[in-house]
This record gives sequence, structure tokens and C-alpha cells, in this order.
Amino acid sequence: MANFLKRLELQGFKSFANKTVLEFPSRVTAIVGPNGSGKSNVIDALRWVLGEREAKHLRGDTIGNLIFAGTPKKSSAGFARVALYFDNSHKTFPFDSPEVMLIRKVDRSGVSQFFWHDEEVRLRDLLPILARARLGSRGLTMIGQGQSDIFVRSSAEDRRMMIEEILGLREFRLKKNQSERQLDSSRVNMEKVQAMLAELTPHLRFLRKQKGRFDKRSEIEEKLRALENTYFSFRHGSLITAIEKASVPISQLEKEKIEKEKEVLIFEKKLKEIDAKAYDVKSLNEIREKIRLLLAERATIDKSLARGEARLELAVSKSVAAAHSQKELLDFIQDISLEIKSLLNFENLEKIKTALSLRLENIEALLKKEKKSAGDELEKEVKDWRVKLEAVEKNVEALRDEEEKMLLGQQKMNQEFRAQIEALEGRKNNLRLVEEKLQREIFEKEKIGLKLEELNREWFSLGRDLAELKTIPVSGEMIDSPEAERKMMRLRGELAAIGEIDEGMVKEAEESESRYEFLSRELTDLHKATTDLRVLIKDLEERIHNDFKNAFKSINEEFNKYFRLMFGGGRAHLKLKKYSPPAEEKNNEIEGEVVEKKYAPTEAEKEEAEQKAGIEIDLTVPKKKISSLEMLSGGEKTLVSLAALFALISVSPPPFLVLDEVDAALDEENARRFADLIKEFSKKTQFVIVTHNRATMEAADILYGVTMGDDGVSKVLSLKLDTVSSNS
Repeated sequence: MANFLKRLELQGFKSFANKTVLEFPSRVTAIVGPNGSGKSNVIDALRWVLGEREAKHLRGDTIGNLIFAGTPKKSSAGFARVALYFDNSHKTFPFDSPEVMLIRKVDRSGVSQFFWHDEEVRLRDLLPILARARLGSRGLTMIGQGQSDIFVRSSAEDRRMMIEEILGLREFRLKKNQSERQLDSSRVNMEKVQAMLAELTPHLRFLRKQKGRFDKRSEIEEKLRALENTYFSFRHGSLITAIEKASVPISQLEKEKIEKEKEVLIFEKKLKEIDAKAYDVKSLNEIREKIRLLLAERATIDKSLARGEARLELAVSKSVAAAHSQKELLDFIQDISLEIKSLLNFENLEKIKTALSLRLENIEALLKKEKKSAGDELEKEVKDWRVKLEAVEKNVEALRDEEEKMLLGQQKMNQEFRAQIEALEGRKNNLRLVEEKLQREIFEKEKIGLKLEELNREWFSLGRDLAELKTIPVSGEMIDSPEAERKMMRLRGELAAIGEIDEGMVKEAEESESRYEFLSRELTDLHKATTDLRVLIKDLEERIHNDFKNAFKSINEEFNKYFRLMFGGGRAHLKLKKYSPPAEEKNNEIEGEVVEKKYAPTEAEKEEAEQKAGIEIDLTVPKKKISSLEMLSGGEKTLVSLAALFALISVSPPPFLVLDEVDAALDEENARRFADLIKEFSKKTQFVIVTHNRATMEAADILYGVTMGDDGVSKVLSLKLDTVSSNS
């Protein structure tokens, strides 16, 4: 069977200045040593690390006295530290580790700390864990020096507490006490909350009345805000959509404009190329000037030729007139006249020249028929003029041909130029149409943008943020803008009629309402908490009472058994002393007389009295008449206490017992009985005993001897299986 208590470490605690380790590998460990050596300090260390808070139970004036104070040969310690190591293989404590360590430490500033499994804990959280393992710093599980008769001289209520601790009911008692404290605290808090509610309610009623007139304003504001959100978001969304739609044709028109501009540039370039190929005006003017000069020269030649021909004709006419009849001449002249008229209708210069040449040949032939030598010189002169005239006419004709070619080329060029200009103008017209359309679209977009800016200004004038407008979802339904504007105008008018809200009053009303609701919830929670706590306390009381009641009969039987063993006869019995609440007297003063009425307890109070009953000891000692426990000697009181202790551990053995010189008052025979019982019960419970008694030492499996040198420091020697070792 594994030992629950594995080892104890002391450092700076009372007389143990140096770190000292006591192992507990056996079921019974005895600590021996001369008086004043510090062996009882080991028991004080166990009591202290298990949560003892009162210095008087640790044989000191203050907690600071637990720290090694120093001696002339040994300096004082700065802190006291005690560590207990427990076996946790059976999961006694809520840890997975097979070994659990409990440490308590105090320094000279008075700061006391508990460390449970390497984590700092509060004592209030530690005590329920220890109680669940049936560990405590007082009672029958840890009997200190001079407390061997503790069970006898304790009060009836304390005896019950000792029994409950041995039975493992202290955990439930702690929970019950804590629940009772919480219940008392809840009652006090309920009274405070009720008082605060009583104080707050009239003022809150006034604030509610004042705030009521503004509730409608809040409702109207919500409606107005919702309407504004719907109206402005719809308009904003519509304008944004319109801008987006307008951006599409603008983008397309801008692209089309760029394309049209490119076409215009191309046609302008072609026009420049055509214009560059146009005729040279100076050259044309020069040709025309030459023609003019040649025509002037021809006119002169014509005049000279005409005079020459006239003179020649005059000379010839005489001979012609003589050679031909008048009628022949007239017919010839008429033919020439008709021919000349026909020539006037010709447009082709070559045909005219050909016809004139033929007629000239006819005339010359006519003249030659009768020509006499009228004057060779005149004929030669006329011929010369005709040659000159022909040359001039050829030159004129050549120049006119050149002029006509240039004019024809110019005409063709002009036609191409006009066609190119017309094409260019067409492209420019197309460009102008696109630009006009683009300007219209841009203008429309700007109009929409101005409307959007105006809408944003209206929204901003309402004290709203533009970013909020952008986040409001747009309703898919059409909004009747005039109707919405009329509704908003009406709601704003209603708000103006109500007036501005007193924010301070509203805030106070809200805070008061919130506080009222909070206090109401607190009161409800406190009512529920008190109900739950009463139920919990009732359940814990029933658990304690039932478990105690179930074990009490067995304890009584064992107590009587060990009492008879200790005293060699007699009888001992434990009985419940019912708790009696103070009688409540209701005094009524009638004509100067006081009438007393005795208080009759209720059934619930009777049940409570039974659950809070203490433990009385009823016994008879052989050959001695005992009317009260005070008549027992010190040794007899110790025997009664030991009988009670063994009775309890026989029914519900604790994990270990710590006994400090409880056998000091026993005679040799009873000491032997005590040692035998220790041997017997060591099968169920681990014992740590401080003793001077030889019989008790013989019952131990291991002995620790405590000595103190001239430096005032306690040292420990261990004896086991005839092997002696020093541990200091």
C-alpha cells in the first residue's frame, strides 16, 4: 500500500535553519529527541503548510516568529519555507501527475504564499481541495503537543466538527459555510438594491414622463432619416447611373472624334499635295504676255499685210476687172462670203486654217490667171509679210496650245482640288457633327454632375456625411420625388413644432432607465441566487446530516469497544446534543405589566436543530463513579480521546495522522496498548508520531532523531533497518 505522505522539506522554519528533508517511506514514522531539540517544530511545520493561520496554534506570538531568528553562531533566515509531497497515483487531487507538491512560504515582510503543484493559489481556494482529501491543520487528524485529551475538553460542537473532518464531511461543511456567507452577502445586497430601487423609482417616473414627449421626436427622426436615406440614395444612385450611362457615348464619341480628326488630317495632307502640284501662275502669265506681244506683232503685220495686199489688189484689180466680167467677180465674192460665214461656225482652228488655205489658193489662182507684172516688189513685200504673219501665228498657235494645255491641266487640277476640298469639307462636317454631339453629351453629363453636387450639398446640409450616403443601399423601387419631398417637409415641420431635445435630460433618463434595469436584473439575480443558495445549503446540510447519521452508529460501537479496551471495562457512548436556538420572547407591555410568551420552534427549525446537534460523551469508568468529564484525570481524558480517535479511524481511516506526544500521559500498560493499536491501524492509515515512549518507538518502522547543536540549529538523524544516516 503506497504512502500518501511521501516527504517533508523544511528551510528557515523555526529551528530548522538549513534545508532539511524527512522521507516517509514507511507506515509509521516516529520522531524522537530531547526536549527543546525542535522535534515538535516538525509537527508545527505540517500544521502550518496545511493552512494554519493562527500563531497560537503554532506555538508562537506572530507568523514572523516562524522564520529562523538566528543565533550567535548562525545568521537569521530571510524566509521560512515548508513543502509537502503527496502520492497522487489514485488521483486524490485533480492533477495527472503521480506526485503533487504543496508549498507555503513567508518572508520577513509578512507576505505569505501558497504554491499548489507549482502554481500560486489562495488559501480560500486551497482549503476545499485539502478538505476533499480529509486533510486539516486541526482536529483529531493532527493532535499537537499537550492536546492528547482534545476530544474530551472540546465543546460538543467542536467534537462534531472533528468527527465530520474524519468522515470527509469538512469539504461539504466548508461549502455550506461559504454558501451561508454568500447567502448573507446576497441578503445584504438585496436590501441595498431594494433601497436603491426605492430611491430611484420616483425620479425615474418623472424622467420617463419628461422623456415621453421626446419619444415621438425620436420616432419622427427615425422616419425622416429612413425617408431621407431612401430619397437621397435613390436620387444619388439614379444620378450615378446616369453619369455612368453618359460616360459610355462620350467615350465612344471621343474615339469617333479622334478617328474623324485623323481623316481630316489625311485629306488636308492630300489637299496640300494637290496644291503643291498646281500650275505656275508666273509661267502662265509669261505665256500670255508672249501671246499678247505676238498678237500685237500680228496686228502690226496684218496692217502692213493689208496695206501691201491693198496696193497689190489695186494693181491686180485693174487687170482682173479687165479679164473677168462683173458677174463672175460677184459670184466669186459671194462664194467667199458664204465660205467665211461657214468658217465662223467652226470651232476647230485646224479646220479654219485648212479652209482659209484652200480659199487663199483659189484667190491666188484667180489672181495668177490674169496677173500681170503689176509689181513684183509689192508681191514680194506681201509674201514677206505673209511669211512673218504665218510665223507669228505659228508662234501664237504654239503658245496657245501650251496655254490650253496649262489651262486644261489647271482645270483638271482645279476639279481634283475642288473634289478634295469637298471631301475635306465633308470630313470636317462629320467632325463638327461628332464634336457637337460630344459637346451635347458632355453638357448633359455636366448637368447631371451639377445635380449630383447639389444633391450632395443638400445631404451635407442635413448634417450627414457623404461617405454614409455612398454606403446606403439603393431601393429598387421607383421613388415619387415630389411626394417624398412633401413628406420630408412635413416631418421636419413636426420636428420643429416639438422643439429641440434636452440631451442632458435624455441622457439622464437613459442612464436612470439603464440603472433601473440593471438593479432590477441584479435583484432578480439575487433572488435567484438566494433561492439557489438555500437549496444548496439545504442539500449540503442533508448530505452532512445523512452521512454523519449513517456513520454515527458504527462510531459509537467502535468507541465503546476501544474505551473498554483502554479502561479494562466500563461503557462509553456518544450522543447527539440537539441545537437549541435562543428562545424568542415577545414582550407586550399592558398597563405597565410585561407579559412573556414562549417561542415555539417550527418544524424547519427543529430539523435545523437536529442537523446542528453537537456531540456529548456519556461514559462509566470501572470502579469509579463519574458524573462529569471534569472528574476524569489527565490520563483518563487522554484514554477517552484515544478511544474516540481509534473509533473514528476504524470507521473512516484518514490518509495520515500526526500525533505529538499523545502517549505522554499514558502508563506503561496503556502505552503498550497504544503502540499495538498504532501497529494495527497502520494498515489503514499512515502515522507520523512525536514520542518519548519506548513502546511507541518499537511500533515505528523508521525513527527520526532530532538534535540541536551549539549553533541553535535542529538537525535530523534517521534510523531504519539498523542503518544510521545524517540529514541536516
